Amino acid sequence: MSIRKLNVLVGLTVMTAMFMAACGSPAPVATQPADKVTVQLSWFHGVEYAGFYTAVEKGYYADENIEVTLNAGGPEINPLDEVNNGNAQFGIGSGDGLIIAKTNGQNFVSVATIFRDNPLAITSLQSDKIQKPEDLAGKTVGAYSLDLSSYSDFMFLAFLSRTGLQQDSMNYALIEDFYGANEIKSGKMDAMSGMFATDQQVMTREAGDEINLMYYKDYGVDVYINTIFVTEGLTQSNPDLITRFLRATMKGYQYAVSNPSEVAAFAVKYDDTLDLGYQQQVMQAQIPFIDTGNGALGSMDDNVWNITQEILLEFDLISTPVDLSTVYTNKFVTP
Repeated sequence: MSIRKLNVLVGLTVMTAMFMAACGSPAPVATQPADKVTVQLSWFHGVEYAGFYTAVEKGYYADENIEVTLNAGGPEINPLDEVNNGNAQFGIGSGDGLIIAKTNGQNFVSVATIFRDNPLAITSLQSDKIQKPEDLAGKTVGAYSLDLSSYSDFMFLAFLSRTGLQQDSMNYALIEDFYGANEIKSGKMDAMSGMFATDQQVMTREAGDEINLMYYKDYGVDVYINTIFVTEGLTQSNPDLITRFLRATMKGYQYAVSNPSEVAAFAVKYDDTLDLGYQQQVMQAQIPFIDTGNGALGSMDDNVWNITQEILLEFDLISTPVDLSTVYTNKFVTP
């Protein structure tokens, strides 16, 4: 074959390939398998975790090439243990719990928070006119232990310390019914400490009761109660995964705060025993704690972590301070 004919054949082959490409002939594309991630929730399924559900339903995780499994929590499940032993890569836990874990030699890092404000409050009926701390003097307050020795009572103790109230200036009763204001209406107590304002006000409203809420955060008791955490090792070995996961999750929460009624139905998909109407109301009630308007969703403030550690030291829940820069970071949260 002459060189001229060979050049013609080569030219035709190249032109044919270009034509096929222009017509949309598929070229082989290498695809990365999705990263499989498990999230250990801190409690049973509910709209507190709406951002995660939304990121699944709307394909935000898929867009980041992540396949997510959401494991329900409960009283017998410790998210710290589940993440530590590798059963989950992400967990939901309180800021105080992560600091305590650090003092015990466990290296977890909070990479975001769900609630930017502490939603825990002291609840009372409006008819009892308990509107400020000093109104509690001489009253009976519901607590998690009668001598306030329970770990769950430490925020109430911090509230007393910061308001100047004396522990013996009031009486205490054990909270046994956490649904609404039944314990108050029964006459067993005048107020309940450490209640979640998110669902507590929905429960009481459904029962036809009007309540007053004294938020711990308004009296200097700032603690992140549901941070998203990972192991320190993951922050070093796969920071890109954390960034992509949080980008999708916070996009989910942004959608959730704008569409509370719609995303409540996503929670019901994970537990069909949940009441849709109730979940819709709770989602609406928790929006101000998720989106505070003074920072990016999921971001955390240094001051809150400092206050949390101060409280833990004050009540001997830790013996020495830890380097908080090793316990939390905002570097993975997209502004």
